[in-house]
Amino acid sequence: MAGGFGPPLGGSSLEGSEWRGEARVVGPPWTHLITLTIGLLGVQVFWSVEMSYGSPYLISLGFSTSHVALVFLAGPFSGLVVQPLVGAYADTSTSRFGRRRPYILVGCLLCVVGMLLLGYTRGVAGLFTTSGSSAHSTLTMILAVVAIFLIDFSINAVQAVDRALVVDTLPPSQQAAGNACAALMLGLGAVVGFFVGNLPLVSMLSFLHAESELQALSGLVSMILLGFHLVTAILVKERVLVGSHDTPRPSLRHEFREIWSNARSLPTVIRQICLTQFFAWLGWFPVLFYTTLYITDVYMRSAMNVPPSRREDTADLDEATRLGAHAQLLSSILSLATNALLPLLTAPSSMTSSPHTKSGTRQWLPQFSLPMLWAASHAIFSLCMIGSFFVQSVAGATVLIVCTGFSWGVTQWAPFSLLAEAILTSSPTPDAHYIQLSDHRSATNLVTDEEDERQAFLVAEEDEEESDEDAESVETATPTKGMGKAQVLLGNSLAQMSVVDVTTPRLPAPEPEIVDVEPRAAAVGGLGAKAGVILGIHNIFIVIPQFLITGFSAIVFAVLDGGQKKGRNSVVYIFRIGAIWGAIAFVLAWRLARELRRGKSSIAGHLIT
Repeated sequence: MAGGFGPPLGGSSLEGSEWRGEARVVGPPWTHLITLTIGLLGVQVFWSVEMSYGSPYLISLGFSTSHVALVFLAGPFSGLVVQPLVGAYADTSTSRFGRRRPYILVGCLLCVVGMLLLGYTRGVAGLFTTSGSSAHSTLTMILAVVAIFLIDFSINAVQAVDRALVVDTLPPSQQAAGNACAALMLGLGAVVGFFVGNLPLVSMLSFLHAESELQALSGLVSMILLGFHLVTAILVKERVLVGSHDTPRPSLRHEFREIWSNARSLPTVIRQICLTQFFAWLGWFPVLFYTTLYITDVYMRSAMNVPPSRREDTADLDEATRLGAHAQLLSSILSLATNALLPLLTAPSSMTSSPHTKSGTRQWLPQFSLPMLWAASHAIFSLCMIGSFFVQSVAGATVLIVCTGFSWGVTQWAPFSLLAEAILTSSPTPDAHYIQLSDHRSATNLVTDEEDERQAFLVAEEDEEESDEDAESVETATPTKGMGKAQVLLGNSLAQMSVVDVTTPRLPAPEPEIVDVEPRAAAVGGLGAKAGVILGIHNIFIVIPQFLITGFSAIVFAVLDGGQKKGRNSVVYIFRIGAIWGAIAFVLAWRLARELRRGKSSIAGHLIT
């Protein structure tokens, strides 16, 4: 794909640095994507345990629903601070083991400590206080909060570096496949995490000497997370950044300045993706963390023979928690199926396909490009949240949660594929306009209009030496009706990196003096060299809405629940408001898809003529 994002991000801290070695994955080619992304399976298992068991466990310790919401501010806060900083520090790391793997292993160790502390809070508190005393209860609650914060902070760091490792290792033509595989691992991790919660782990894992299901789970998921990331750390080889005098020494002040500078100058496509994610996650966060509480509320109200006061009864809470975990398990299965099947069914549109596209290429869903699928997922999510107005039974609530699995599957895949493609197809400098397209060699020229910048990519016919004349010729050579001077070129083909083949017989052969730049090499001095920072900025647009909606939820819970543990039907109101956010995200994603499609249409027509 032709690259160019208009104004580049703020000055790269890696300019003038040298690289040693080559990014590669050890083993047969068919194992490369699995090896590179299997760590995300362990990450999602961790999230699944926290999402399904965290809230009920805190309530069992004596927290009110509103206080539980405040505790889970740890997630948004850690994502707001930890992911961008870890990404920025990793970008400038000169470790001989690579930029990403040291952070992965340290983060995993902290995750293990936090998860084991969560599972054994009562036992650890018993080492310092007398069991059954008020001091023991208070210390247990404090340790549980510390464990939640430690888990959220460390798992956010691990996930950020895992994502950056995918961007660093794979060429642009494999980015969508890599992110689809990552989404598949996340979906599989959710299934594993929710499934093992229904097993008698105390008896099955007797060697852990666990006294509760949570203790057994904490030991099991810790082994999964650490084991899978060890596989990635051993088999994935990174390029090593060789520091130079141009590379500033990392500091909190410098990293915050770098993040702020890059955030203000985000290319248009990345900015649109981030804005869509902002509104989407205003709706997603309550569903991810409060589903068990929602099912519990519905369960307590649907059981006509059970008075509301029995909510505190352990047996009833255990059954409600099991039903909530069961709904999340079914939703994760649908999400996994979505991640596995949609990449195979998503076909390029006629605007995306090049003249060299084989006639046998699937055209089953030509109108469903990756951006359009992303928009459709927001619409389905919004409809599910609207459905909460009409559901009064556990079965109906379960159906709604299960249906969100499709949207969640697309959410785990689509935005990251589009974002990775945007990062790796950028030019390293404003003057570097030539970039290799897949396995073809061609000359492209990026023409950027500073006053009327549109989307990410613009292809021109003439050489760079004629750039002064190109600014005038592009307007006449490209259809302009209903379009601006620049158009977007970004798409998805069979869940692979969208590749537009511009080397048609109608185009002249590239001049000998034009040198194509290998995509990954081009990215070294551009956005690709700062993938950690860009992914961290993208994550900020994910966690800020989580921060906002968590604070809002705490207020709603405090007002409607009156601070009582028995609770009321308060979670459903947060879900219903989520329908509004989902609708806004749908509109934004649909507009993005429409603009991208128009950009492909204009360029395809330009090439044919």
